[in-house]
Amino acid sequence: MLSKTILDKLNTQINLEYYSANLYLQMSSWCLSQSLEGCAFFLRQHSNEEKGHMQQLFDYVNET
Repeated sequence: MLSKTILDKLNTQINLEYYSANLYLQMSSWCLSQSLEGCAFFLRQHSNEEKGHMQQLFDYVNET
């Protein structure tokens, strides 16, 4: 079982990953509105990567 301190830090990190994923997604959307498809694709990939980090942390917290 995780200590409260570790659990709090992991939850903080999960929230940061979620925030980052949404920020990248918003930037991707803006790029699409400016016809910057390459940049939009790049930023969407980063959003997906952050979502993956969030999911890994979420799974770890739930498994321990």
